[in-house]
Amino acid sequence: MTEHLLVLLVCLAVIVVLAILICVASRGQVSALTAVYKIRQTLQQILASTEKIDRSLHDQRRVLYDAHKRISTVTKGV
Repeated sequence: MTEHLLVLLVCLAVIVVLAILICVASRGQVSALTAVYKIRQTLQQILASTEKIDRSLHDQRRVLYDAHKRISTVTKGV
């Protein structure tokens, strides 16, 4: 009977260790997912600011092109 009790205690110990390992692994996954989410938010902010800069440069390029077109038309006429 003591052998059966020993086997039951070993099985219980294995189950407890596996439960602890699963718990630790799931916490690691949660923290990894949180880090990935924060990185994604940071990248979206960078992309948003990059789009604003790109839009501003496009507008400046258009204004400069229009000014160049008008200046070259005036200088050709002179």
